[in-house]
Amino acid sequence: MTGSETVSLIKPTKMATQSPTPVVNELWFIDTQAMFQNYANLRSFSKSNVTEVQTSIGGLVFGRKDRKQVIHVFFAYQEDLIESNLQFLESALSADIELVGNVNIDGQSTLIGNGTFTLQLSSKMLDNRNISEFLDQNVMFNNEHVLMEGASCVSKVNLYYMETDFKSDFLKIGFEWTLRAGREQEDARSAAERLSMASFRFSHLNAQHGLVIREHKKEAAKPKYLDKFTKGALPYKVIDCIENVFSIQVFFFQDVIEFQVMQSLTRDTSNDTEDQKLVPTVKVTKDNKHFTRLVTIGDVVFPAFFGDSSFDLYKRAREAFNRRSNNTMMVTVNGVRSGRGVTTTTSATYLPPGWVSLLHLQLPLKWTENEQRNYRIRLHKFFNLPSSKPCLRLSQSLALHTDSVRLTNKKLIREPHLSISNYQPVGVVTTVNGPYNYHHYMQDGIDDNGWGCAYRSFQTIWSWFILNGYTDKPVPSHRDIQQTLVNIGDKEQKFVGSRQWIGSTEISYVLNELLKLECRFIATNSGAEVVERARELARHFETSGTPVMIGGNMLAHTILGVDFNETTGETKFLILDPHYTGAEDIKTITSKGWCAWKPASFWSTDHFYNMVLAQPPHDAF
Repeated sequence: MTGSETVSLIKPTKMATQSPTPVVNELWFIDTQAMFQNYANLRSFSKSNVTEVQTSIGGLVFGRKDRKQVIHVFFAYQEDLIESNLQFLESALSADIELVGNVNIDGQSTLIGNGTFTLQLSSKMLDNRNISEFLDQNVMFNNEHVLMEGASCVSKVNLYYMETDFKSDFLKIGFEWTLRAGREQEDARSAAERLSMASFRFSHLNAQHGLVIREHKKEAAKPKYLDKFTKGALPYKVIDCIENVFSIQVFFFQDVIEFQVMQSLTRDTSNDTEDQKLVPTVKVTKDNKHFTRLVTIGDVVFPAFFGDSSFDLYKRAREAFNRRSNNTMMVTVNGVRSGRGVTTTTSATYLPPGWVSLLHLQLPLKWTENEQRNYRIRLHKFFNLPSSKPCLRLSQSLALHTDSVRLTNKKLIREPHLSISNYQPVGVVTTVNGPYNYHHYMQDGIDDNGWGCAYRSFQTIWSWFILNGYTDKPVPSHRDIQQTLVNIGDKEQKFVGSRQWIGSTEISYVLNELLKLECRFIATNSGAEVVERARELARHFETSGTPVMIGGNMLAHTILGVDFNETTGETKFLILDPHYTGAEDIKTITSKGWCAWKPASFWSTDHFYNMVLAQPPHDAF
């Protein structure tokens, strides 16, 4: 992790190698399998330069001191174990998580920060995932999976920067960072420091529930302030999306509490007896100097746990506010340093695979696709995320509030098969791996009843590639699909705007042309042969995980999974039916069989069927 792609602060200083910290006589909890997986993820990346080949690996341990829980063990090459990278890591993690230790591998460790302990590891132990050896070498730990818990509090903050040469009046909402030409790096760091010092002035309000999280003294704290929202809560979970009688979309985000950031006009924000006024952070200035201004929408997200007092929440909200500011500053400084200029960023919050806490990043918006790809690769290494699949595309970020940017239709039902209840498997079940949206007849104001089923199955497959981070391109419309087939010479111009069917071959053409994807085919002579290919379909869901379009008998369906009994041969198929014409009602869709497990007799023995199996790229980030 070197050169212009670095995400660390400017002028990083590597800390000297020190002796391990003393053993702490207290019991901590750690998920050793998660630790082993992080090590394997880092090692799965090819060495990017000679230095990485020659240097050893160390690491940093992050957790919750009050609960004695290790949440993350991040491994890195020794050259990257520097103070500035530690600051970047902390700025992106949940506000309740901090550095708690370092890592010693094969007797080598580079200690940075104020960790409490040092994990004693060996390369052999990590490669073999030897839990017993770890516990023998680290007696202060119990091996235990840390559960995900706590509601997410989300505050929207507008961060404004401006570039101008002339005298004018400007309305500035949120952070005002004036970056002088030629001194942007210095000014960005100074502005972040000033903002951190003044962050006590910001309050978080939820008018609907009468909630205020603001500066106050510990002795004035209100106990169990959000307990009615946080009991049994999770950081992120969408429970429903409906459209009411006025055609207004209503999203229910269980365990997410939205706040608005306001700024106090008074100096003493802790004095509740004072007649305080809270206003949006608006300021009008006049200036005739040249400076740079960028508009950045920031989401301040912090967890709320059952039993938290108002003072606990205030400290965590302020810490989250400061971390978001620091993360913005570091990305801005890095963009200037690498010659890209002042960088426009947007907030993105993720729940990476295997994580039990959220990851918060400011992502650059105007870099080239290659620059953004290289940045994502670096972040994957930084946070020990898999090298085999994307995790940090903007399309994969969590929609923690109703204004979140989406590349897919907000009205559509996501993963309806997860709402199927009371199904009793007949054998081994394998299903689609990752989220997708249900596309069916009559959506988007298009009456495609009777001819558009394959188009809808195609759109469901495309939504999978969006939601799993393989593309940022929006779902193509029927006309887009038709025009692509004309462009590649498969259809004549009159095909555009028609109601002509398409099949599995056309779907593969469009996926290849627009996403450069390869597709595998399974061709059968009858519905009976579809059942015979159950093992092949199961293998596809295990390895590739994409929805499968199947066409035959003048109909198209989407296969989401198979249930196969090796002993009896009994097979069932999880079918998503694009012929549905009703409203986005999950109960109707699952109870009436529009998304359901179907027996082998679902396929006609008198007709042939073709299946297209889209293959995710192996080098996508």
